[in-house]
Amino acid sequence: MTKASLQCMVGLMAPKTEKEVSGLELLRQPATPALARYLNDLHSVLGFQAYLWRVIVKADYSHGDPTKIPKPGDPPPPDNAASQMDIHSSILGEMVFCRGVNSLLTYLADMMTLIYEKYPKKLRGDKQTTYRFCIEHHLAGDLISALAEKAVMELTYRSLDDLADHFKRDLDLLLFTKDAQSANARLCVDIRNLITHNRGIVNRFFIQRNPRFANDLGKRVVFGEQNREEMLGDLGYCARQLDLRAIKKFGLETIEPRFKESAHVPSPDGAA
Repeated sequence: MTKASLQCMVGLMAPKTEKEVSGLELLRQPATPALARYLNDLHSVLGFQAYLWRVIVKADYSHGDPTKIPKPGDPPPPDNAASQMDIHSSILGEMVFCRGVNSLLTYLADMMTLIYEKYPKKLRGDKQTTYRFCIEHHLAGDLISALAEKAVMELTYRSLDDLADHFKRDLDLLLFTKDAQSANARLCVDIRNLITHNRGIVNRFFIQRNPRFANDLGKRVVFGEQNREEMLGDLGYCARQLDLRAIKKFGLETIEPRFKESAHVPSPDGAA
C-alpha cells in the first residue's frame, strides 16, 4: 500500500467535524428559551448604555431644546457631562463586563436545567439530598425541577473548568470547541472575579492563573472598550454554538428567530 493510499484511508476513517454555522445563517437559527433570556439580557444592557449617552448628549447640547444636537467639529461645552463620563467610564465598563460574564454563567445554568428537566435520568444521585426534600417536592409536583435546580446551583459555584468537565462528562457536550475560546472564557471569568472580589486589583492568585499579568501586581486591571466588546462577543458566539449543539443532541424546545432580512437589500450580483 502506498503512502498516499494510507493517508487517504486515514482521512476517511477520521471523524469529520461539522462546520459551524455563522454569519446571517446563524441569526436564522432557532434558539432555546435559555439562550433567548441570555440575549435579551445583553440587549437590555446595550439599551441602558444607549439611554445613558442620550441623556448625556441632551444635558450637554439641548439646553431645553432636544432638537439641538452637536454639529461635527463643535467644541464641547465647559464642564460637560461627556467629560465627566470619561472619568467614570472605567467603572461603567467593569459593570457591563461583569454583567456580561454573569449572564453567560446564568445561561449555562439555564441550559443544564432544560436538559435535566427533559432527561431526569441524567441527574446524578446526591447522597446529601434529604428524604424530606424529596417528599416535599414530590408532593408539590416539582421534584425533578427542584433536583435539577439544586444540582445546577451547586455546579455554578465551581470553576469554569469544572463546569466544562461536567458538560463533557455527564452531558457529552463541549462548552468550547476551540482552545482559544476556552482560554478567553477562563480569562473573562477570572477578570470578573477580580473585579467582584478584589475591586479589580491584580493579586497573586490572578497572576498564578494568568502569568502574562505578572508585571501588573497591585495595579488595577485595565482593558479597553474594544477588548471588552471582543471578549464578551466571543462568549456570545460560543453560547450560540453551544445552543445549536444542545438542540440537535437533546431535541430541546426552541423559539423561532425574530431576524428577518430586508426585501430591499440587493443581491451580491445586483439582481432584484
